[in-house]
Amino acid sequence: MPTICVSMARASTMRLTRLDECGAPVEGLCSTLVTDGFISVTDTPNYTDPEEITQLNANGDLCVDDQSNPALRWMDLAIQMCITDPDAISIMTGDPVVTDDAVAASNIGYRIDAGLTGTANFALEMWSNIPNQVCPASGFKQYGYWLFPWVRQVTWGETVVGNNALILNFTARTQAGSAWDVGPYDIRRDATVPATLEPLFTAIGAEQHKHFQVVT
Repeated sequence: MPTICVSMARASTMRLTRLDECGAPVEGLCSTLVTDGFISVTDTPNYTDPEEITQLNANGDLCVDDQSNPALRWMDLAIQMCITDPDAISIMTGDPVVTDDAVAASNIGYRIDAGLTGTANFALEMWSNIPNQVCPASGFKQYGYWLFPWVRQVTWGETVVGNNALILNFTARTQAGSAWDVGPYDIRRDATVPATLEPLFTAIGAEQHKHFQVVT
């Protein structure tokens, strides 16, 4: 079976999708948002420490030496945004937006609410660039596609208002048991000719926290 191996640099796009309390996508007004206003997303796996069992024999030699496998608990995420987008903030944190008094009101800001911060559930997708690629015969450029199907418990980090670019910092974690399934979006082209747009080929499993593949 052929394997597609790629080198990647830079990221072009992020999509946020509201989820319900069971980790399923929510459909409706302001339930999804696409932005290039992010600097980075850093994910760090969080594992339980392996349990060790050792026992010496009567001669002082090691008789039993066993260690359990590490268990992935979740992925810790650090998200940096360079655009202050009230809708993106609301999707990620659960905090309320601030509107103006126009007849067709605009979202002009946000508030940090102690009763709401960290209550939101959302999915996070990103597309990264594959440099120096030779486009295949199909003519469709390839991208790296990243998916965290269930993200929750977002907390605010440091925000500095001063003589420098304003960066919004957030931390969050993934959650097992996502109801993302194959997702509500067509994110790939299938192998037929001509190709058709399709969602994920296989559903996200109950213990899967992160997905990556090459897409066009």
